Order: sequence, then structure tokens, then C-alpha cells
Amino acid sequence: MRKGDWKAQVGQFSDREIARRFGVGATTVRRYRKANDIPEFRYQLELTQPLIDRLAEQTDYSLSKELGIPAKKIKEARTALGIPEPKPLRPRFQPLEEIWNEQTIALLGTMPDYELADRLKVSNYPIKAKRKELGIKAFEKPYPKITAKIAAEFGLTSDRILAERLGVSPSYIRRARLRWLVKNE
Repeated sequence: MRKGDWKAQVGQFSDREIARRFGVGATTVRRYRKANDIPEFRYQLELTQPLIDRLAEQTDYSLSKELGIPAKKIKEARTALGIPEPKPLRPRFQPLEEIWNEQTIALLGTMPDYELADRLKVSNYPIKAKRKELGIKAFEKPYPKITAKIAAEFGLTSDRILAERLGVSPSYIRRARLRWLVKNE
């Protein structure tokens, strides 16, 4: 996709999505859209019967994660149809002794607490409490080491593209670039 092609996409995707895909500012996209009287993109959730049936069986979070649909849109559809969100399918007071075994304790600190809680079907609190009780540090996403090869791309490749390739945020690349410049002055 060429950088100039973004104007043809305005109104078909959100301003932020166009900015992300084409490497232009979201403000630039918004100003262009408003100057040309292009209506703002609104995600429309297609309510098929199978999806309506699943609304009664699954939580907003699980449907959002499974279908890649914003949870907000699922909640709006649920409210419009008058379908209450079901409670998670787990015993109300599941004894924590049943949760903790060698395998689950080994998972502590290897992923975010909320992710492990979702996997074990408990709230975040017992995960965090057990991790702290055992003196296990919270999960920290490993950041890539900035090598000379990566640093050679600073100024030639956009921070956003470098960030996508390395699996980090553009702000991390920006900070690394600034540290690299200070270090090598």
C-alpha cells in the first residue's frame, strides 16, 4: 500500500485504523474526512441468528476475543436486543485449593495475571495474591535488545514499522532511538 492511497480508504475504516495502516497521523485523516464531508466510519455488527444465540450463552469478553469484534459493539447489540449478559460458567465459590497444583503454580509470572485468571476461570485477585505469596514477580513482556543493526534503521524506517516488526510499541522504539542517539554522541 502506498502512502497516498489512504485518502481512498477514508470513511471505510476508522481514522485510527487508516493512520495505523498507512503511517499518517489520525488527526490528518480526521481533518481530511471533515474537510471533504465524509461521514465517520461506524462499525456495524451484523446480527445473524447464530450470533444472537451466542449472546445468550457467552460473555461480551469471550465473544469479543473469539470473533475479533469490539466488546463495546457486542454490549450495544445485547442491550438493544434485551439479552442479559450471562454469568461466567464457573462455580460461585470454587475452592482455591482445587485450582492450585504444580502446573498452575508453574504458570504464575509467565503471562499477565488477567490472562492466567481467564484461563483458570477465576478472578484476578487469587492469581495476584498467590503470586505475591510465593514471591514471584509479575509478568513483564520481554523487550528486544537494540542492536547496531536495528539502530542503523533509525531515521530510515518509521518508528511504527520498526515497532510492528519487533512486536513493541512505537513509543518504545522512540525512547530507544533517543537513548541510542545520546549514547553515541
